[in-house]
Amino acid sequence: METHKKIYYENFLARCKKSKDKLKQFIKTRQENILRCYAGTIELDIDPADIIVVDACFIIELFLTNFYETENHKNDYILRSPWLRKAVEQDLILFENQLPYSLLQELYHDFAVPVSRSFQPSKEVQEQTHSSTNDFLCCLPCSWRIPCNEHSIEIDEAKSADDEAEPADYDPLLELTFEFFKDYNKGKSVKNRVKPKHFTDLVRNFLCPDKKMDCEHNSAPVKNIYDAKKLRASGVKFRALKDGPLIIEKDEATKCKFNLACFRNMDLKLTPFCVKDETECVVRNIMALEQFSYPDKPYICNYFLLMDQLVDTVDDVNLLVGNKVIHNTLGSNEAVAKLVNRLCEQIMDDKSCYFDICEQLNMHYENFWNRHVATLKRVYFKDLWTGSSTVLGVVVLVFSVIGTIKSLMS
Repeated sequence: METHKKIYYENFLARCKKSKDKLKQFIKTRQENILRCYAGTIELDIDPADIIVVDACFIIELFLTNFYETENHKNDYILRSPWLRKAVEQDLILFENQLPYSLLQELYHDFAVPVSRSFQPSKEVQEQTHSSTNDFLCCLPCSWRIPCNEHSIEIDEAKSADDEAEPADYDPLLELTFEFFKDYNKGKSVKNRVKPKHFTDLVRNFLCPDKKMDCEHNSAPVKNIYDAKKLRASGVKFRALKDGPLIIEKDEATKCKFNLACFRNMDLKLTPFCVKDETECVVRNIMALEQFSYPDKPYICNYFLLMDQLVDTVDDVNLLVGNKVIHNTLGSNEAVAKLVNRLCEQIMDDKSCYFDICEQLNMHYENFWNRHVATLKRVYFKDLWTGSSTVLGVVVLVFSVIGTIKSLMS
C-alpha cells in the first residue's frame, strides 16, 4: 500500500503542478501544530513531514479521483476493487490514523483548487502505476488485470457555475469527503455545515442525532435493565425508527383514564442497527473518540451501552431482528449477540442520556400487573383465532355459571 500511496502522491503533484519541495515546505511550516494534535512523544527515524505530506496528498488525490473520475474507476487500483476500497475506507476511519481535517482543508485550498480542469498523469507515473499494479496482482488470483491506459480527468464545466452560487463558507473538500464515506452517512448534508476534526469525527457526526440530547440532567450511568426477551414478556414492544442517526425513544400511552395495566402500552423505538463485518472496527473507534473528546456527549456510547443491556442471549437478538431493530448480515444471530456484548468492553458510562428510559423500563417490568396482563394477552389473545376461542370459552363459562346458579335457586 505504501507504493500506491506514493503513486497517488505523484499524481497529485502532476495535478497541481507543484514541486515536492514546495509541498514539503507547506507541511514543515505546520508540523509543530500537527504533532501537537497527537498524544505523547513521536519518535521517528525519518522526517515526520515526509510521512505527512505523502499521506495527505494520497487522501486528497483519492477523494478527487473517487468524486470526479467515475468513468475511470476501472483503471484505478483501489477504486476498481470493492474490497480494497472498503479496506482503505476503514483504515482512514481508525482513530490512531487521523490527520487534522484543517490540514487537509488548507492543502486542498492552496494546491488542489486552482488546478486545470483537465488532468492527465505523466507517462512516467502511468508506467509506474502499471508496473506496481502488476506486481501486486500476482498475489491476488481473484483480481482481474486491466490495462492502465492514459486517461484524463474531465470535471463538469457546469461545476464552475455552481461554485459561484455557493455560500462563502462552502467547503469543497467536505463534499468530496461526504461522497467517499457515503456508506456511513445517515442523511446528513454538506449544507449542515459540519466541521469535523478528522474522519473518525465525521463518521461519528453521521451517526449522532441532530437534536441535542440531555446527558447532564442525569449524571448517573445506564442502570442494569432487563433483557429484550423479558421486557417483551412484560408488554414492551420494540419498534424500528426510520433509518437515520442512532437514537432510542420511548412511547408510553394509556387507553383509559383509569390507567389499568390492560390498557397501558409501552413502545421502545430504536434506530435500526446494521451489523456487518466492519461494524466492530468502526463502532469501537467512534466510541474511543467519544471517551477522549466527547465525555459530555457520549451519544454513540450510550446507544450501544443500552443495546448491550438489551442483548444477553441469541434469543434477544432473534427478537430484535424479528422487529427489524437489528439487520444482520453476518448470517449468525449468535455472532451478533457476541459482537454487541463485546462492543462496550472497557467503555466508561459515567452518564447517559437514556437514564430516564432505563428507569421507566425497569419500573414497567417490575409492575406485577404489566407482566401478568402481558402473559394473558400472549397466551390467550395472540391472534384472531385464539382470541375468538378465548372469548367464546368465557361466554360459555358465564352462561354455565348463570345456569348453575338458577338451578340452585329453583
